[in-house]
Amino acid sequence: MLSGKNRHFAPLLYLLFLCNLGAANAAERIGNFVLLDQYGKAHELHYNTDAKAIILLGHSTRTDNSSELVAALSQIKGEFAAANVKVFLLNADPKDSRKTVVRQTETLDHDFPVLMDEGQLVAESLAISHVGEVLVINPKNWQVLYRGPIAGNTKEGKDDYLRDAIAKHLNEQAIQLAERPMPANTPALAQLSAKQIQTRENISYSETIAPLLMEKCVDCHRPEGIGPWAMTSHTMIKGFAPMIKEVVLTRRMPPWHADPQINHFKEDIGLSVAEKQTLIHWIDAGAPRGSGDDPLTQVGVPESQWVLGKPDLVLELPAYDIPATGVIDYQFFEVSNTYPEDAWVKAVQIIPGDRQTLHHAIATFGEPVDPSTPVRPVGQGGEGNSILQEQLMTFVPGNEHYIYPEETGLLLPTGSSLFFQMHYTTSGKATTDKSKIGIYFRDDAPEHMLRHYVIANTEISIPPQEGAHQEAAYVQFHEPVIIYSLFPHAHYRGRSSEFAVRYPDGREETVLSVPNYDFNWQRYFRLEEPLEVPAGSKLIHRTTYDNSPLKDSNPDPTQTVPWGLQSWDEMLYGGVSYRFKEPKDAAEMDVLQFRTDIMMGMLDRNMDGKLVAEEMTGDTGEQLVKMAVWFDSNKSGGLEHEELKNLFVTLREEARKRRAQQSEQASN
Repeated sequence: MLSGKNRHFAPLLYLLFLCNLGAANAAERIGNFVLLDQYGKAHELHYNTDAKAIILLGHSTRTDNSSELVAALSQIKGEFAAANVKVFLLNADPKDSRKTVVRQTETLDHDFPVLMDEGQLVAESLAISHVGEVLVINPKNWQVLYRGPIAGNTKEGKDDYLRDAIAKHLNEQAIQLAERPMPANTPALAQLSAKQIQTRENISYSETIAPLLMEKCVDCHRPEGIGPWAMTSHTMIKGFAPMIKEVVLTRRMPPWHADPQINHFKEDIGLSVAEKQTLIHWIDAGAPRGSGDDPLTQVGVPESQWVLGKPDLVLELPAYDIPATGVIDYQFFEVSNTYPEDAWVKAVQIIPGDRQTLHHAIATFGEPVDPSTPVRPVGQGGEGNSILQEQLMTFVPGNEHYIYPEETGLLLPTGSSLFFQMHYTTSGKATTDKSKIGIYFRDDAPEHMLRHYVIANTEISIPPQEGAHQEAAYVQFHEPVIIYSLFPHAHYRGRSSEFAVRYPDGREETVLSVPNYDFNWQRYFRLEEPLEVPAGSKLIHRTTYDNSPLKDSNPDPTQTVPWGLQSWDEMLYGGVSYRFKEPKDAAEMDVLQFRTDIMMGMLDRNMDGKLVAEEMTGDTGEQLVKMAVWFDSNKSGGLEHEELKNLFVTLREEARKRRAQQSEQASN
């Protein structure tokens, strides 16, 4: 159940994990986990390698001593601030919600992340069984340094157990007593009853576990699938059970990273709280086989690569030789559309020739490129094609086909060309990729044309050593639209990503949050209920980047990171699939309108709909600022939407004149 760059090392990681596996007792290693806090931000335990010590405190809002506990922790954190002692509250109370925790956070006025352990699985694995119980962890070896109450009363008076343990650890002294019992009247937390223990021991592999794995995991973990190993029997599952538990607790698997409390999406392969509890409790019980058939023995190679059936049109891309090592520039292919008539697209699938080397492919279509044209039109056969042309789909691992909403389609003209942006990575052995695309057509014209827009910012700049740098861009809709799906994209340093709608009245609503973005797995998130957005609304795309040494996948934290195609650079790139609320004809996209919207949303930092000189930065902005004064027709001190569009009209006409002159010179 590993992904991307780690999939080849699954057996090695499995052995390492088994060596480090153990209960959360003193002097034993704590396993990793990822939880979302009260604000929906993801926190990974093993990320905090820069801390001298980590404090975890069992938490519930439904206790009388919350204020006392927070005050005591705040004091301790302040005393050891110079040593970078980090504090987290672990809420394992199933009756608490983010809203109740946020209310208490604001009431008590503290800044501690409260990690929401809805299924109590982390509390169980750490054996935190009481509210107010403290765990002190050493990030150097992930061992427990101290377990027990913050303080206690002795014959001599109050004894500050927690403060003493941290001070001794920082001074490299032995901690006298590493585990102390909680007071008898302390509220219980994450304690299992005898009935619960018996219930988990009776979970059926045949009737519960195997069907769950088949629904959520087997599409990738099957023979010839994208997963590094195949789920073909109970024996395989039992052997990998410790790894399965680890990747579930760290949210790496299943590869679905949308915040489950913000909207609902189609094809959601994420595990619910109850499903996680069932799977991990079964593993903790020893992954018993039990009675009944083994459904996983029926898992085999798919009968067809085309998951939607035989396509109406199959086109092969040019074969491309990939070396064993090195860096490969993006490749841009043009393939002629051989379908004999205009046709409305209803679904698309891309099958990679070599899954290990094809990182992504973006398929667009448009007018064929004339090889004799001295200057190619922007967006054809080059880097810009994914932004300025109609897009059929984007292939990434986990997103290999796209079914258009039922009432929509895209008109693919006969005689047109398909353009492909191909991103290859080397895998250690030379190979050849020969991918293909399958297109499915509607029987009739749809009521609505499907549109795809890219919210991009090519002027991003991520400072070195910065752990949480945010960039943003937006698109403003000039008439009502229906949004179907959203696609966040960043590279290795991507940490989290979101889409929000800012309505004309100024109200802002988050419609997709990906709190623990994973570059290895990217997908379109298709809304269960399409979102109607009124005219004048802005769809804002924000991504937070981690350019610190703590980010395992960071190629070089000492560099200022710009926009770039290769993965060691970065992108702010958000896709949105939508239609206009009212039906439109199949007229060509207004490229100038499109370009104006992209430029405004990219440079307008305060998102007020006007570009001023201070916002016109970077290579693009510096070119615009020189011309802005001539196109500021209302003398407002900046360029508004129509003024910016008029500037592009002028630039287009000048470009046409230059091309005509070049053609004339070439013919002479």
